[in-house]
Amino acid sequence: MVTDQPNRPLKTFALGFVMLAIPRVHAQNSSLPTYTPSHQVTGVIRIWGSPQMGDLLRRYEKGFQKAQPSVRFQGNLKSTVTAVVGVYTERADIGLLGREIWPSEEQAFESIAGHPPIAIEIATGAYDVPKATYALMIFVHRSNPIASLSTVQLDRIFGNTRKKSIRTWGDLGLKGTWTTRRIHLYGFSTDNDKSLIFSRLIFTQSTRWNCALREYANISIDPAGDAGNLIVRAVAKDPSGIGISNIHYSTPDVRALPLSTQDHESPVAPTRENVASRRYPLFRAVYLVIDGRADSPTYPIVSEFLHYVLSEQGQEDVRNEGTYIPLTPDIAEKQRRLLDSP
Repeated sequence: MVTDQPNRPLKTFALGFVMLAIPRVHAQNSSLPTYTPSHQVTGVIRIWGSPQMGDLLRRYEKGFQKAQPSVRFQGNLKSTVTAVVGVYTERADIGLLGREIWPSEEQAFESIAGHPPIAIEIATGAYDVPKATYALMIFVHRSNPIASLSTVQLDRIFGNTRKKSIRTWGDLGLKGTWTTRRIHLYGFSTDNDKSLIFSRLIFTQSTRWNCALREYANISIDPAGDAGNLIVRAVAKDPSGIGISNIHYSTPDVRALPLSTQDHESPVAPTRENVASRRYPLFRAVYLVIDGRADSPTYPIVSEFLHYVLSEQGQEDVRNEGTYIPLTPDIAEKQRRLLDSP
């Protein structure tokens, strides 16, 4: 593996709650439900996790307290890596996980709690916001004639599959001087969360990354040292290159490719609309993690808060904060069903 830079890479329920029965407005297939309290609750919600999501969390809290004025929040937003551990050590009621939950975190949770965590999607990831959990795009040099790629081809390009591996541009059907030209790979360090989700989404035949991958990590607080920027700059200088990054870093010397999948044979362009609808295959999401035991004394207040987050008002908070993208009504409905079946 070629490496350019080394990768150095809850609000608690002190709960006494009071519940007064009020009917909840249920979701319709075509729209998000308006939040109406099913119970009036009293208590403190402890939240640990991602500082990058602090602004959105504060909007959630303010909106929820309009309907539930007896609820208070205690935040400990130091790092995403504290989100899951905070919940299974019972120091947090909610883990604010600014990315996908990792298998190692799920395993640790289950080994301590005796059951899996519940991870609730609260928004689609960002489209073009640096330092956020953004959608991934595949870049080539502007001189490269390739029109689009499939997720199967990405597996064979970036993975180590020995069957039908793709190592030259000719393997992708390009002719002339491209026929024997080696593909040069650029991406994030393989232990970075962006590489972890890429491998989870793309690798089906592969078990490891192609050893020719040139890895990038952040090298300074200067935006120019951002790994996503470094990857695009490398592809911009290399007509044989292909890189994983985000549209935020795009320059006139590169192109972000449309992608097709086995379910959608027509290539889907990496537009904001396609990321929001999740037709584009390399979208991401952000999550809240909870224990999910219905017999827990903290579950009623946690559930009430998350129903707000998944409501019309909660998703309007996402839209107004501007970093992430609101859930579609059908995705929000799936999360509510998950929440209501602990």
